[in-house]
Amino acid sequence: MYDSVVQVIFIASAMIAITNPFGNLPMFIDMASDLTDGARRHLFRLIVYVGFAIVLVFALVGVPIMKHFFRLGVEELQVAGGILLLVLGIKNLLFPPGDADSANKPQRGEEAVHERIVPMAFPILVGPGTLSTVIILVDLHGFAKSFIGFFVAFVIIFIVFFLARYIERLLGKLVLFILSRIMQVFISAIGVSMIETGIRTIISR
Repeated sequence: MYDSVVQVIFIASAMIAITNPFGNLPMFIDMASDLTDGARRHLFRLIVYVGFAIVLVFALVGVPIMKHFFRLGVEELQVAGGILLLVLGIKNLLFPPGDADSANKPQRGEEAVHERIVPMAFPILVGPGTLSTVIILVDLHGFAKSFIGFFVAFVIIFIVFFLARYIERLLGKLVLFILSRIMQVFISAIGVSMIETGIRTIISR
């Protein structure tokens, strides 16, 4: 029981680290700055719902497609996904996305919400690195534990986005920027760990 709880916590932590809700929050707020408050809240809810749906579908069919269609093992995906995470973490750490000037933008309503789902849900929140991580976590820990971990992670992400305005006012953009950089370090570390594990397994075949 204790081991299962630890695994679920690890899965949820890995998902939060790779989706990086705190780091993405300032960018999402800026991208939705021309929406009314109601449309912004609707957009943030849809981002979380669509992101979780993508993760769930990929968790269900990603491993069979990988093993039977592409004939790849999880070891190759670990190395490729690890490299991707490492590059992604270093890129975002050294070259963070800049905030666009959002002043004096006309307010838009619900009609502008659906056009923002892409790219905000995919690939910003749930990107290739996230999908690679999903496949590896499901293969290592099983679908049941992974599903619980994914659910916990997206509940936390939902809370973060629901409190977006309050978090921005409370912490300020500087603190959110620092948290984002810390998350990028964790993403890079996860990538290195995945590369090491994959190479060790390939060599020991």
